[in-house]
Amino acid sequence: MSDEILRVENLTTYFYTEEGVVKALEGVSFSIKRGEIMGLVGETGCGKSVTARSIIRLIPSPPGKIIGGKIIFEGRDLLKLSEEEMRKLRGKEIAMIFQDPMSSLNPVLRVGFQVLEVILTHTKVSIQGGIARVKEMFKKVNIPDPDQAIERYPHQFSGGMRQRVMTAMALSLSPKLLIADEPTTALDVSIQAQILSLIKELQKEFSTSVLLISHDLGVIATMAQKVGVMYAGSIVEYGNIESIFNNPLHPYTRGLLGAIPRLDEDRKWLDVIPGSVPNLIYPPSGCRFHPRCSLAKDICKKVKPKPIEVERGHTVACHEYDIKGR
Repeated sequence: MSDEILRVENLTTYFYTEEGVVKALEGVSFSIKRGEIMGLVGETGCGKSVTARSIIRLIPSPPGKIIGGKIIFEGRDLLKLSEEEMRKLRGKEIAMIFQDPMSSLNPVLRVGFQVLEVILTHTKVSIQGGIARVKEMFKKVNIPDPDQAIERYPHQFSGGMRQRVMTAMALSLSPKLLIADEPTTALDVSIQAQILSLIKELQKEFSTSVLLISHDLGVIATMAQKVGVMYAGSIVEYGNIESIFNNPLHPYTRGLLGAIPRLDEDRKWLDVIPGSVPNLIYPPSGCRFHPRCSLAKDICKKVKPKPIEVERGHTVACHEYDIKGR
């Protein structure tokens, strides 16, 4: 059995809109090992959520379409599976915690029923057995009084408790891969810490692999073993946590890290990355980061850099490390 549970190769996803073709993902590649947590970071609009939805094939069509690439999950290319085969995988083998629990939960159905529905869809357990499993999962995610909680509606829970319900739903069938798309967005700091601690604890208990999506590098540093830094639809740097944080190579990665306040540094001002993420209908030619990069050369404006392995397991897509760009 391979040590690798998921491998994404050259994933390309476009959205066809009235304004033009949004080139949301172009050539995204990474892999996740069994029992590993991988982080995916970057600014809003860089393609993190599109990557997650492409993996589980929940890109709305129209306007979205996966143009090319491979998504190999346990030896199977998910892009070659039928929709019926994908429905059997979702929830059971690959689960996802969405960014906004309020919009992900049906407001007119009791939360217990919504979690129960997932269990009954993918297993042959009885209704009584399914309810017992729901209560068991509610206990695991520290929802008080599961007997009463399963009868409540989403609006009767706080944001943190709704996220716990989503976590219970996602892990109720012990999936092999969990995709957590910014699971702590809009939660206060103390609740964020609780949710992240809960995910890590349950990940160890169920030996689940996790793709953790966040714009917060601090979260990724405490949770993940590996990280991919995304910018404008591509992964610009990829490697283990120690390599990326101790030796950031891409100017964008350095900019993100420089924008984080640190207690061990006496700085009056944080670093600022000038400009903003480009319009992906008309992305910049060459390296998409070059309009915001202080190190940009002529070649950066013309040729898109290819990922180069600068040390074992640490790749960067930047002409600074490309012999042709020197």
